[in-house]
Amino acid sequence: MIGGQVGIIGHLTIADNVKIAAQSGIGKKIEKAGEIVQGSPAFKVNDYQRSYVLFRKLPELYKELLSLKKK
Repeated sequence: MIGGQVGIIGHLTIADNVKIAAQSGIGKKIEKAGEIVQGSPAFKVNDYQRSYVLFRKLPELYKELLSLKKK
């Protein structure tokens, strides 16, 4: 299953039952059957979701880092 606006470079092998989330970029083969990937470049969906949560907190974490640095 491939979501909308997915980009896949060249001629890659994608295993059976793989799910690729919308707006993902596939730059290498996906060998594990049933894997779910997301992002650009795409990686495992669980890792992507954890990374996205941290990404959203970056401004807050940056302000805290600057505050600690001043101390």
